[in-house]
Amino acid sequence: MKRWLPLGLIALGAVLAAVALLLSPSDEDRIRDRLAQLADAVRIDDGERNPLVRHGRVRKEFAEIFTKEASARVVEISDRLRGRDELAAAATQAAVVYQTADVSFGDTEIQVDPAGMTAEVTATATVTGARHGHPARRDELPVALRLEKVDGDWKIVSATVHPRRAPDDDGL
Repeated sequence: MKRWLPLGLIALGAVLAAVALLLSPSDEDRIRDRLAQLADAVRIDDGERNPLVRHGRVRKEFAEIFTKEASARVVEISDRLRGRDELAAAATQAAVVYQTADVSFGDTEIQVDPAGMTAEVTATATVTGARHGHPARRDELPVALRLEKVDGDWKIVSATVHPRRAPDDDGL
C-alpha cells in the first residue's frame, strides 16, 4: 500500500496543475483586465474634487498599469507625454477641464508575440464626459497600445490616441 502513495501524490499533483492551468486567465484576458483598470483609473466623477487626492490615486494605479518609461501620444492635440509621472499629471489635470468622464474600451484586438512577452493592442476608446458647464458628450477614439510582460504582469509601454473620426467617415 505504501508503494502506491507516491504515485497517488504525483497523479494528484498532475491533476491539480492541469486544473490550475485551465482555470488561469489567458494573456488576452489579463490584457483586457489591464485595459479595464486603466479605464477605471482615468475616470472622473463629481466625488473626487481634491486634485491631490486624485493625483495620489492615479499615481498608485498608474504604477501598476504603465512601465516607468511609458509614453503616450494624443494625435488630436499633438501632445507627447513621457514617463509615468507625466502621464499621471496629465490624467490629474483632466479633472480641471472635465466635470465627469468615463472611458471604456471596445472592438479590442490583441496580438501577443509568440514568446508571450509583448503585445500590440488596437481598440476603440469610448469617452463619455462633460466639461464644466457643458452637456455630456460621447467620442469614440481609435487607440493603439504596446504592452510588455514585466515580472509576470502586463504593463503598457506606449499608447497612441488617434483623432476621432467624423460621423460620415467610413475609414476609406
